[in-house]
Formats: sequence, C-alpha cells, structure tokens
Amino acid sequence: MNGAEERQQERWTLKKGLSTSAIKWIALFFMTLDHIAAFGFEIPIVGRFYNPLRMVGRIAAPLFLFALVQGLRHTGSRSKFLLRLYLAGMGAGLFVAVTDLLFGDIVGYITPANIIFTFFYVALYAWAIEGLANAVRERNWRGAALAALCCALPLLAQPLRLELWELSRATDSIAGSFLVHNLIDSFLPTLNSVDYGWGMILLGVMLYFAKTKRRQCGVFAAFCLVCVAGAVAGRFYYPIQDFSSFTMTFFSSSQCRMILALPFMLLYNGQRGNGPKWFFYIYYPTHRYVVSVISAVVQAFS
Repeated sequence: MNGAEERQQERWTLKKGLSTSAIKWIALFFMTLDHIAAFGFEIPIVGRFYNPLRMVGRIAAPLFLFALVQGLRHTGSRSKFLLRLYLAGMGAGLFVAVTDLLFGDIVGYITPANIIFTFFYVALYAWAIEGLANAVRERNWRGAALAALCCALPLLAQPLRLELWELSRATDSIAGSFLVHNLIDSFLPTLNSVDYGWGMILLGVMLYFAKTKRRQCGVFAAFCLVCVAGAVAGRFYYPIQDFSSFTMTFFSSSQCRMILALPFMLLYNGQRGNGPKWFFYIYYPTHRYVVSVISAVVQAFS
C-alpha cells in the first residue's frame, strides 16, 4: 500500500469523536436555526422561540472557525484556499445584491454582513503573520515586506471603501442604496464590515497559532471568559459595550453564549472526515434568502 492509499484509508477510518466535517455539519445546523430566527421572526411560531433559537445559534460561528483553522493547517495549497474563500465570499455577496435589487421591496433586504469574508481574513492574517515571523527569522526582507503588505492591505482599503460608500447617498432609492452597499462589500470587504468584525478574526488567528486542540480550546474558553467579564461589567458597572464594534458585538449577554460550542471542540478527533467542499458556500447565502421569502409569504397571507 503506497502513501496516498494509506492517507486515504486513514481519512476513512472511524474514530471516536467528531471529525472536521462533522463539526461543520453541526455548525450548519445551528446556523440554520439562528437564521430562521433572524430572518423569519415574523412567522408566528418562529417568533415564540426567537430567543432560544438565537441562543443556540451562537454555537455556529465558533465551530465554523474551529473547523476552518484545522483546514488552514492541513491544506495542500494556501493560495487556492485563499482564492476559494474570496470567490465564495464574493459570490455570496453578489447573490444578496441581485436578490435585494430584484425582490428587496417584496421580501425585505438582507444584511450584507458576510462571514465567509471573515474566514478569508482569518486565513490571510494567520498565514501573513506566520510568513512575516519566518521571513524575519531567516532575514528574508523581501518576504517580510510582502507579508507585512498583506497585513496592511485591509487597513489601506478602508479609506477607499468609505469613499465608495458615499455613492450610496447619491440615490434616494432604498434598492439602489442597498445595491451599492452590497457591491462594495462583495469586492472590498474590510475588517469592520465582515460578520462579527475584527474580533472574530482575532479569535481565529489565535486559534491558528494555538496549534493543538487542548490549547485551542483553552484559548477559546479564555476568550469567552473575557466576553463574559465584559458583559457583566457593562450590565452592572458601566456601558462598556459602547466603546467599539468589538465590545458591542462580544460584550453582550447573547454572544457570550458561544461558550456552548466548547464541548463540540473538545470532541474533535483530529480527522478530516468527508463532505462536499462547496456545499456551505452555496448554502450560506441561499438559505437566508429562502427563510426571508417564506417569512414574506406568511406575512402576506396572515
């Protein structure tokens, strides 16, 4: 048996616990519940369970992030991995832009926040920081400059994005305004425009450099404890949530419930598992729109 066959057999060998693929499917399930509540809250039965659905929905993003980090460490081509994430994020953004333009007045406008671009920036920064450290250690100053440029590009793009946002004020049409916003976010996402903002990117980079499952779970638990402390401080002592987009997102009682993802991370068995590579990228924008359509239909006939 050659090396390729041995790796294939190892991939299919069953072990106790959850593979990367299984974690993705679990995250997909909780994401769907979360978005059913977020986009379909006008449906009476969904409205009654809005808070529980949103609570368990906090499990999804950390699990996707955890699975992403495992993929970052084992991918055969970093450039193809980054390109796939960017194209998937762009495709999801353009899908929202087109559906909002055609049907936004009927089914409502979908928020352009795109978690696929969040994952793109996690991969970009993790590899750029790692490359920068290696280049400095080897005194490869050309490589160090390239890695530093990759880190700086999202920050340099922010002023350009702000200028483009001004275009949206040139139209009095809601559909036109959303179209401009969605197109900008589809091609030029920034650290603050992606879903969960730079806080989730920071968490993903820390998980990447933690390397082992035990350390990754420890980093995630510590991150959650900081969020809990911030939420408590904001509720009883001072409105700390108003300080920045990070504190507004993560120092909230609802987001602190992402700690519920930790047991699934602890069950990770180190295997890749088997699953369709592009399914999530297609499912992510599509299911949000389907829920919005169902919600609009229910409202129309209620």
